Amino acid sequence: MATIRWPIKVLPARNVQFDIASRSLSGPASISGAVQVVSSDAGIWKATLDGIIVTGRESILAWRGVANLLEGRLGKIVVPLCKGYQPFLPEWGGLYTAVPHSDDAFFSDGAGYVSQVIDVTLAGSVAARAVSANVNIGVADMLQPGQHFSIGERLYRLRTVTYTSDTTAAITFRPPLREAASLGDRLNFDDPVCRMRLASDSEMDLPLELNRTARPTVSFVEDV
Repeated sequence: MATIRWPIKVLPARNVQFDIASRSLSGPASISGAVQVVSSDAGIWKATLDGIIVTGRESILAWRGVANLLEGRLGKIVVPLCKGYQPFLPEWGGLYTAVPHSDDAFFSDGAGYVSQVIDVTLAGSVAARAVSANVNIGVADMLQPGQHFSIGERLYRLRTVTYTSDTTAAITFRPPLREAASLGDRLNFDDPVCRMRLASDSEMDLPLELNRTARPTVSFVEDV
């Protein structure tokens, strides 16, 4: 069964936070005050959707439906990021306008068909746990550190970008590549997503005010 996706159109959040949680260990401080810290390069994504707007029949039922499918930390879910700060020009914004079905109806979550605009692909095969790659750039504005892309359902953040020509670049990224990728695989800058699980079994509890509205917060951790 395909991984379900957080219905961002029906359950939007006022504040969205995505960060890589580093994994490090340290011993006690020495007499001189020095502390030795040993860190893994792996890290995992953590995300928080804060102030989710739950109001009315559609969003309440959508919330309950997602909670029922996830069953606490058992299920997996794809969580999308905002398109902001990605390598596209403002004048391209209209290309992301959602298109309905032939009968002018949208999907149940209010989404429609959206074309892919940014075209960046791998210039060669990359092994699992790699942190660098060469890419071919078909259509994109300037690639910059801090931008996000996904390969499949796995999320990455650009660390460094070195252009080797107008249409090629060497990049580094974090976290390390979760799965091996092949020549020509697309780096999804248009709609980056991360496959995650709930951070706790109680994340989808929904205290409704007057049984009508709520502004809950949900935390996720990467499904590794």
